[in-house]
Amino acid sequence: MRLTTPTVDHGRFDGRIPYYRAGDGPETLVVLPGLGDAFRGGPRAATAAYLAQTTYRGLTGDFTVWTVGRPRGLDPDATTRELAGSVATALDELDGGHVLGRSMGGLIAQHLAADYPKHVDRLVLASAGAHLGDAGRAVLDDWETQAADGDWGKLYASIARETYAGWRRRAYPPLLRAVGPALAPPSPDDVRASIRAVRDHDATDRLGEVTAPTLVLGGSEDRLFPASVLRETKAALPDATLALLSGAGHAVASEHRRTFDRAVGRFLRGESL
Repeated sequence: MRLTTPTVDHGRFDGRIPYYRAGDGPETLVVLPGLGDAFRGGPRAATAAYLAQTTYRGLTGDFTVWTVGRPRGLDPDATTRELAGSVATALDELDGGHVLGRSMGGLIAQHLAADYPKHVDRLVLASAGAHLGDAGRAVLDDWETQAADGDWGKLYASIARETYAGWRRRAYPPLLRAVGPALAPPSPDDVRASIRAVRDHDATDRLGEVTAPTLVLGGSEDRLFPASVLRETKAALPDATLALLSGAGHAVASEHRRTFDRAVGRFLRGESL
């Protein structure tokens, strides 16, 4: 069987909202990335190719996958609900679709689905709940301090330690602690604003407004959005399914990619998990 290379593209919606396109599937899937989006510069061809050939390879047969980032130069007090408004601008151009929000993207997606229901066919909240757990809030407080101090090595190491499970949790932090000082993000202010938006997010009172069928998908060992918060989130949504991957941490989408892609694909096609 001959393997085909997915179509790739990158650019900006409305001249300010970065995007990457992967694949030519018949349905539209919009992916809202996590906190890591704030650490990156503008959209690049190399990143578009990587996403198409690795991250979304298991989904591009059925979907055209659009990764929609956040504008640069965020207001210091930007909220996840305000950021949902910029995503709605992109979805206006795409004429809606399925939405998959990962971590911070999942927080934004909750407001997007509540405020712009016509844009969202089916919703996946990946490693994202109605709010952080208590331990998660303490972690985000530390991250804000590290970002304010410009201690990027310490911040990257902490992100890896709190995100991954298994061997990655042991191997990645010392490496990132060593190279982090040379990897300062292009927009430190956006990093700080994004951390605050995640820490302050609480959509508990808004989930009842989400009409789209929703999959809450996470890891049983997530230290930022623990299983108790994910169960609470599922219970607050009118039409929701919960899938917890045993032994997985916050980075379930990358550490268990095949299982993650199968669950997402089946849900978006309306099949039983």
